[in-house]
Amino acid sequence: MRRKIIMLGFVISALAYADEKDINLGKSVVTSTTGFETSMRKIAANPTIITSEDIEAKNYKTVLEALRHIPSVNIMTNSFGTMIDLRGQGGIDGNSSGAKKNVQILVDGIAINSLESSMTSTPIDTISVDTIEKIEVIPGGGSVIYGSGTAGGIVNIITKKGEGFRGRTAVDYTNFDGSKESVSFGNTFGKFDVDLAYTNDKSEGYREDSKDNSEYFQGKIRYNISEKQDLEFKHAKYNNKKNILDDLTKEELSEDRDQGGNDGFIDVIDTNKDDYILTYNNKLSGKLDLNLLAYHQQTSMKINMPGENSKADWNFEDKKKGSKLKLKYSYGEDNLVLAGIDYVDNTGGRYGKVKNIIPMGPMIMEMKVNTDMDLNKKTLAGFIMNNYKYDKFQFNQGIRYEKSDYDVKRKSLVKPPMEPISSSLSSFDKKMDNVAWELSGNYLYSDTGKSYIRYEKGFTTPQPALLTNKYNKNYYLNDLNEETYNSIEVGLSDYYKNTLINGSVFYSLMNDEIYTYMSGGMANSNILNYNLDKTERYGVEFKLEHYLGKLTLSEGYQYMHAKIKDGREKNFDGSGNLVLGDKLSGNKIAGVPEHKLNIGANYKFNDRFNINGEVVYNGSSYIDNKNKYGKKKAYIVANIRANYKLNTSLNLYAGINNLFDEHYNNSVSYDAGISDKIYDPAAERNYYMGFSYTF
Repeated sequence: MRRKIIMLGFVISALAYADEKDINLGKSVVTSTTGFETSMRKIAANPTIITSEDIEAKNYKTVLEALRHIPSVNIMTNSFGTMIDLRGQGGIDGNSSGAKKNVQILVDGIAINSLESSMTSTPIDTISVDTIEKIEVIPGGGSVIYGSGTAGGIVNIITKKGEGFRGRTAVDYTNFDGSKESVSFGNTFGKFDVDLAYTNDKSEGYREDSKDNSEYFQGKIRYNISEKQDLEFKHAKYNNKKNILDDLTKEELSEDRDQGGNDGFIDVIDTNKDDYILTYNNKLSGKLDLNLLAYHQQTSMKINMPGENSKADWNFEDKKKGSKLKLKYSYGEDNLVLAGIDYVDNTGGRYGKVKNIIPMGPMIMEMKVNTDMDLNKKTLAGFIMNNYKYDKFQFNQGIRYEKSDYDVKRKSLVKPPMEPISSSLSSFDKKMDNVAWELSGNYLYSDTGKSYIRYEKGFTTPQPALLTNKYNKNYYLNDLNEETYNSIEVGLSDYYKNTLINGSVFYSLMNDEIYTYMSGGMANSNILNYNLDKTERYGVEFKLEHYLGKLTLSEGYQYMHAKIKDGREKNFDGSGNLVLGDKLSGNKIAGVPEHKLNIGANYKFNDRFNINGEVVYNGSSYIDNKNKYGKKKAYIVANIRANYKLNTSLNLYAGINNLFDEHYNNSVSYDAGISDKIYDPAAERNYYMGFSYTF
C-alpha cells in the first residue's frame, strides 16, 4: 500500500515541470466570523474555505465528502448518523455528546444542530452540494457571535445567489447502482432574482440491503428594493429514507465484509426537513449596515426498528423559530463595532413505541412501553464586538450574555401482560445565564503575512433531555452544570514565493464536560447525566498550497491531543444511589485520532482537461473513554478524478474512490452482549462517472 502511494507521489511530481505563476488571492473573504463579509487578513483565525469551484472540480456529491479531506475535520459515525468533529471534541462511545453539542453546523448563518443529541446526529447532508456557494470551516471557538456550543468551532454552509440568467443540470452514476440527477435555474426579472434547484440522489450502497434515497428542493427569491436594501426569502425541503444495517462481528467481517443485515431485520430511518429563512439587508448609511434574519426550521426523524421478538418505532422532532439582528458600524480608519440580539425558541421531542413479545408457557404475550418526551429551550442573547486597527496591529474585543429557559416533560405508559397498566408523568424547568468573551490581536507584518493570538472563554449549555436522570423507570431533575472552556490559539498566515502557508497552535481546557451513564435497553434503561471535572485538548494544524504553473499541490496536517484531565465515572448502586466508578483521569477521548494528514494535487493540462486527487491518512483512535476496548485502526485512502470540457457548456467527469482498495471501517464499537468489537465496513474501491451541462 505505502509503495503504491509513494509511486503515485512520483507521478504527480513528474507533472510539475512548469513555470511558476502568481498566487491566486481570490479566496480572501470570510463571512462566518462576523456575519458580514470580512477580509481573511482581519480575522484571528485560519479558516478553510471550500468554494463551489472546488466542489465542481473535485466532483463532491455530499457535504461530508467535501469536509472529509480537510485535516482539521474528523468525521465520526455511529448507528444514528454522522458527526463533524473539530478540535478533538470526540464523543463516539455514546457516553458523551462531544462533537454533536460542541461544533455548530450552520446553513446561511442559522444553526441546524438538533435539540436532542443523545440519540440523533445533526443532519449534515440535508443540503445538495449543487446549491452551495462555499463552505467555511473555522476551528476553535465562536461563542461571542454564535453562543452556546462552539468549543470545537463552526461549519457554515453558504448557498448560492446570482444575477441574470443561469442554469445547470447534471447526471452521474456509481457502480453501487447509484444515480444522481440535479437541475438548477436562476434568472433576474426587474428587481427580482429567482433561484430554483432540485436534486434526486439514489444509491443501493456498498453493503447488501443498504439503501439511501434522498430528494432536495431549494427555492430563493430576492427583491432588490434599492441599491442599499434587499429582501430575500428561502425555502428548502429535504427527504431521506435510509436503511441502517447491523454492524458485523470480526468473523463476519472476514467472511464477507459487504454482507447486509445479519438478523433478517432492517432498521429504517426516514428524515424530513423544512427550512424557511427571511433575510433583510439595509445599508442605513455609509457607516452603518443592518442584517436581520427570521427563520423557521422543522425536522422529523422516524426510526423503525423491527426484531424477532420486538418492534420499536421512534420519532424525533425538532422545531426552531427565531431571529438574529446584527448592526455593523464602521468608524475611524478601518475600525468597526458589531452588535446583535439573538432569539430562538427550540421545541423538540422523542416519542417511542416499543412492543416486546414474551413467551409465557404455551401463551405468547405482548408488553408495550410508550415513552413521550417534550423538550423546549428558549434562548435570548445579546453581544457586542469591537475591532480596532492601529498601524499594523488589529485588536478585537467581544462579549456575549445568553439566557436559557428550559421546560422538560416526560410521560410513560407501560402495558405488561396480565398486570395492571402503569403510567408516570413528570415535568421540570430550569434557567441558566452565561457570559462568553473574546480577546484577540492581529499583527500584519507584511503585505501578505499576518500573525495572531486569540483567547476565548465560552460555554455550552446542556440539551434539555440531559437535565433529568432516570432510575427504575422514574425521572428526576439533576444538578447538571453547563460546560465552560478557556482556549488560546496562536497562528500565522502568509504567501511566500509560490506557496500559501497557514499554521496554528492551540490549547483548550474545559470544565464540567457533560457525560452520560446508561444501562439496559432503550425502553428500560437507567440514565445518569453528570459533569466530569476537566478535559484538555491541544494540538497543531498547518496547511500548505503550492502553485507550480499547471500543477497545484497541497498538504495539510493536524496533531490532536485530547484527554480527560480529571474525572471519574459515576453510576447507580442497587438502591439508586450515586456511586463512583472507574477512574478516567489521563484517558484519551474516544473517537479522536492523534494524527491526520492529507496530500492533494490538481494538474490542469489545458482549459478543458484536468486531473486531481488526494491521499488522506487517518490515525487510530480509542473506541471508548475508558480506553479499555482498544482502538479503531489507522487507514489511508487515495482518490483520483478527472474532468473534461467538451465545450464551454458540457463537462464530462469520472473518478475512483479508495483507489488502492484499502479495507477499513467507518466505525468500530464494543458490544457488551458478545463481549467483543463490532464493525461497520467502509466501501472498497468504487467508481463513478457523469456529466454536467451549464446554460
